[in-house]
Amino acid sequence: MIINKIKQDNRTLRPEIQKWGCYFLCLHYYTSLFKKREFNAYDINTAYYRFIGLGYIKSNCFIINPCMILNYYGIRSSVRYESLNYLGAANEFEISEVKIDKVNGYHFIATKNKEILYDSLDLKPR
Repeated sequence: MIINKIKQDNRTLRPEIQKWGCYFLCLHYYTSLFKKREFNAYDINTAYYRFIGLGYIKSNCFIINPCMILNYYGIRSSVRYESLNYLGAANEFEISEVKIDKVNGYHFIATKNKEILYDSLDLKPR
């Protein structure tokens, strides 16, 4: 299954991924894109346990080390935080943090120059 078809409401996913897995799924979106690799819900669940065991994420899907997750799949990367108006260079990819009204925490989506490439909740632009 193409990763952009996997959404957080997929009942096959671990409950923790359904609730808090947006960043985790974005990392797998980019892995799918760059490595031409397809993931299904079983693969995502397996990766969840693998990366907890390796110390790259917490059980609540908090990403401790996104670079190590990407590195596991053969993608060399670095992370930095930019301002809202930053436009990425051609060789960069983005995971954007958005705030949803009346929801605790933040949601993460894969973007490129303000275009939404992948949103695990399928929210409409606001």
